[in-house]
Amino acid sequence: MDYVSLYRRFRPDTFDKVIGQAHIVKTLTNQIASGRISHAYLFTGTRGTGKTTCAKIFARAVNCLNPINGSPCGKCEICKQLSNPNNMIDVIEMDAASNNGVGEIRELKESVQYRSDYCKYKVYIIDEVHMLSGSAFNALLKTLEEPPSHVIFILATTEVQKLPQTILSRCMRFDFRLVAIDQLVALLEKIFGELKVTYDIEALTQIAIHGEGSVRDTLSLADMVLSYCGKHISYADTLEVLCANDFETLNELGNAILSSDVANALRITEESLKNGRNTIAKDLANYFVDVLEIKNAETKELERISANQRESLKATANKFSNYRLARVMDIMANMENTLRFASQPRIVLESNIVRACELVTETNLEGLTNRIKELETKLKGIEQNGVCVIDNNAIAPEVVAKATKANKVKKETKKVISKQPEFVSDPDFDANKILSENSLQIEEVEVFDKVEDIQDNSNHELQILLEKIKGKLIESDESFMETILSDIDIDCYNLEGNKIIVDADASIKSFFNMPGKLEFLKQIVKDALGEDFDIFFKEQAEVKKLKEDDRIMLADLFGNKIKYT
Repeated sequence: MDYVSLYRRFRPDTFDKVIGQAHIVKTLTNQIASGRISHAYLFTGTRGTGKTTCAKIFARAVNCLNPINGSPCGKCEICKQLSNPNNMIDVIEMDAASNNGVGEIRELKESVQYRSDYCKYKVYIIDEVHMLSGSAFNALLKTLEEPPSHVIFILATTEVQKLPQTILSRCMRFDFRLVAIDQLVALLEKIFGELKVTYDIEALTQIAIHGEGSVRDTLSLADMVLSYCGKHISYADTLEVLCANDFETLNELGNAILSSDVANALRITEESLKNGRNTIAKDLANYFVDVLEIKNAETKELERISANQRESLKATANKFSNYRLARVMDIMANMENTLRFASQPRIVLESNIVRACELVTETNLEGLTNRIKELETKLKGIEQNGVCVIDNNAIAPEVVAKATKANKVKKETKKVISKQPEFVSDPDFDANKILSENSLQIEEVEVFDKVEDIQDNSNHELQILLEKIKGKLIESDESFMETILSDIDIDCYNLEGNKIIVDADASIKSFFNMPGKLEFLKQIVKDALGEDFDIFFKEQAEVKKLKEDDRIMLADLFGNKIKYT
């Protein structure tokens, strides 16, 4: 097969060609230059970040006769011999996924005893080492801890959490990082320059973004795009190959989601899916990351966006809060993971987009938090801009006249009602002899109006206190106790100084008589209101007795003129 894929053709053969791993390259080259070489190394990190590549370079560098800045020279006899892929004597590369048993490790232990004929070190590269069985790990321990002086072990894995601590403690660990987008774009520019292929910089940026920090994935995608486009890598063709959305579509969809425009968001999603753009979740997550970064770090340079795109993102960022952006971004990121295992991905996609649009309508704590934030935003706007006062002169005269007339009728009706004599069943009772021109009766009406206002204010104040207490119970994960207090009618609560008296049935009282319940509620009340309160629960029987006492008192005041139903 004549053609060699890009990631194999352009695999680095010296440390200076490795990108994105400067911290590892510097450490390894310094060890080679100083001669302080360890007996065991562990390379861990995401796929395609250079673990096996660096292991092979290091194996040649430690045996090179004339290393250049810690890298193999590529010219000496040893370098030429080790560059031959058929040389499996001095650099042994072992795939632990298919050689994961005790038998393979036993053979390895026997082979390490023999010194190399040509090289100074015999290097064992064990790839995907986390696939070894438990018995194989145990068999490797002693050899890994005290190998012969001419042996170096390099273990490579993408899942370091699966390795036993006994293995980790015997190795010098290096964590390979994801490669930045600008570094991947620079690599693509260099490769396409050598291949004499023209390109749009936006196309290379899209390839690097979809590579997700992996050099191998990026070059594999570049290989696919190159096969589709030919001699010129265009932005539109790249989007077509990657099934990705352009910035304008993402910006429109992102604004629709943030503005809670469900209809428009679903319309754009429908059009994108019809055009074969099935990376909406990933594209939206990246879009909201850009919006969040521009909102909070305006001076930060983002290589992956143009100046016009930056202005559009800035306009979007200024309209919404960090919390709103972060929550939507979180939904998009979680949705991407869910879509991998979904049997009906479109339903998952559209339901999550609607959920991101309608965050404020959720009935959970998150939805309530969003509503509170919306109210805070509106109140802040009122504080800054003031309340809009309507000028009566600007209202149509007929509207003002109609409202004035209705108000006058209402006042006259109330006056007539207030002057109606009290109806009593006793025919000998003469109200005119007791009341003088109904003035006393009118004053009584006004007093009762004031009493009703006081009662309303008291209920309102009590309602506020109860909401604070119930909110504290929710924060303490005591939703059951909060439900019990919510089911009790507001009229059953009485506040007398630092006493809260609750009229409740026997079951509720017995619940709060359980050990620790009432003390816990008192502590919650103290935390919510900032002071100590005594709490009493009265059963319905006691309430009935109080009502009977009230009847006796009313009978003493009014005699037989009061009838009970």
